[in-house]
Amino acid sequence: MMAAMLFFAAGIGLLWVGTDAVLRRIPKIAAWLRVSPLVVTVLLVAVMTSLPELSVSLFASLRGQPSAAMGNIVGSNFVTLTFVAGLCALWRPIVVGPSIRERESSWMILSAALLLVLSMDGRLSRMDGLVLIAAYIPYFRGTVEDARRQRQTVPAALVPRPVLDLLVFAVGIGLVVLGARWIVEHGTVLARQLGMSDLLIGVTFYAFGTSLPELAIALGAILHRQADVTLGEIYASNIFTGLVVAGLLCLVRPLPVEPMITARDLPLLVLAGVLLQMFVTTHGRFIRSEALVMIALFCLFLSAQFMGFGLALP
Repeated sequence: MMAAMLFFAAGIGLLWVGTDAVLRRIPKIAAWLRVSPLVVTVLLVAVMTSLPELSVSLFASLRGQPSAAMGNIVGSNFVTLTFVAGLCALWRPIVVGPSIRERESSWMILSAALLLVLSMDGRLSRMDGLVLIAAYIPYFRGTVEDARRQRQTVPAALVPRPVLDLLVFAVGIGLVVLGARWIVEHGTVLARQLGMSDLLIGVTFYAFGTSLPELAIALGAILHRQADVTLGEIYASNIFTGLVVAGLLCLVRPLPVEPMITARDLPLLVLAGVLLQMFVTTHGRFIRSEALVMIALFCLFLSAQFMGFGLALP
């Protein structure tokens, strides 16, 4: 058990180090490619911070743990939307820009609601996966077009080819994949010894471990007073995970969905998205009292996992 704990902790460490290596190289690679900073912040950063969710869920699915894979997707999104966002707002109230209020917030609710609707029959098929991925395309195009309208004209410059940065970027992705594998293998051993089910493993162990990159970036943005980056990264990461990551997993192998996910976890995720949208659109700020509500909702979600109660849906 001690060895499993050490390897599980090392896996989380590899996820953190690998993701940090990837994120630090994105601005340099983006400058070489002359990509909009908004695209880098909202899209590329969101994609990179979702690599742990994709890696962990994929390995779990291939190892015959579809409940853990689905639980990790839902649990990770819930952790970032409630605990991470709430912790950041407790540290410093967040002023929310119009783009976050009008676009990212709505797409977050849509992604969670679509995942809930497609899961109601107890299974996410390959066709469902295509629907989820297709739903991400309008968000991607809208973000890119908005970035093109907003970015200033940058004169062409000869930027040296960032060979070292590309190498470190590739190594970082490798560390993310290796860390994800260690989390799945040794976290499963540890959780089994504690008598936990695959679903509980996914929404607790895996969800917390894979949410660490989002937590690091969000808190770092708060410390640098970059409010839009904080909520923008949380929202964009949730949208990508709920649509693209879940869709890719379905294409690889259709996922059975346990009744508790559709009766409890996904409805709570939709509720969290609606509450956060209400908070940020009411007066354009996400304040400490509202952050306490989100953290309380996270505590309810965590209690539901261990106590086994669900929500009655019509």
